[in-house]
Amino acid sequence: MRAVMWAHPQVYVDTGVIIYALPKAEFYRYLRRLVEAGFGHRVMFGSDQMVWPDVIPKAIQLIEEAPFLSAAQKRDILYNNAARFLRLDAAAAKDPHLE
Repeated sequence: MRAVMWAHPQVYVDTGVIIYALPKAEFYRYLRRLVEAGFGHRVMFGSDQMVWPDVIPKAIQLIEEAPFLSAAQKRDILYNNAARFLRLDAAAAKDPHLE
């Protein structure tokens, strides 16, 4: 993934099913390697969940509790990176319902 992201700066990645499919420690290793490689601004939260929506809060909690991420990096993964990717305007970015 890091090689693809290095070669193609338009590529973003989401957390998706790996939050559930991998053990917590392995998911954290994967995410940390992306961030340390300089791709933290291109990682977006994703759940891939339509069948078990109850796991979405648990997935968000894994990001929020990642000890190697700063508060800004967590906010980027959970919101800012997707907002930039989707080209949301400044008014949408300040929506209090998204805080």
